Amino acid sequence: MALTLWWLGNGIASAHTGLVSSDPSADSTVSTPPSVITLTFNEDIKPTFATVVVNSADGRNWIVGPPRVEGPRISATVGSDRPTSGVYTVGYRVVSADGHPVSGSYTFTIAGPPAGSQPPITTSGAAPTTTSAPQSPAAAGSDTKTSILAAGGAGLALGGAIALWQAWRRRRARTTLSESESTSMAIPDHEPKKPPAD
Repeated sequence: MALTLWWLGNGIASAHTGLVSSDPSADSTVSTPPSVITLTFNEDIKPTFATVVVNSADGRNWIVGPPRVEGPRISATVGSDRPTSGVYTVGYRVVSADGHPVSGSYTFTIAGPPAGSQPPITTSGAAPTTTSAPQSPAAAGSDTKTSILAAGGAGLALGGAIALWQAWRRRRARTTLSESESTSMAIPDHEPKKPPAD
């Protein structure tokens, strides 16, 4: 008889602690991935041994760090890379103020765009405009140096061509003068020679 009363009392005490609300709530559908999972019990929860997980279908736990316990409320932080669309399972295991372990789980759904989805492409009559990136000062300086070197090279080439042309003219003038002098020296004297006087 005493054993039966003890078992019944233990069962009643264990049944007293339970989850009364959650955010997101059980079997709910949310459009925005939650940043915090909040569980509220009907009794205060001991901070020690409190565990909360949020698992996706691939078994990944999205909770980071230990949960925060404030009386009957537990808050667990979701990682910065928020879960995307799909069904998620919230699991918890806590110890009530009277020392009894309480565990359970429930699911909720995120109805958002799938991971890696691209925004829809809008087609309009206007062609996409492309803007050229401004030229960096280093690139502009490089172009200026190249232009200066090219102009200098062209100037040197022109100067060399003029010098060669002038040298050719002088050489041609000297050749012509030499030929004319040779020709004048070779002209015979056609004046008749006077007979010698008696």
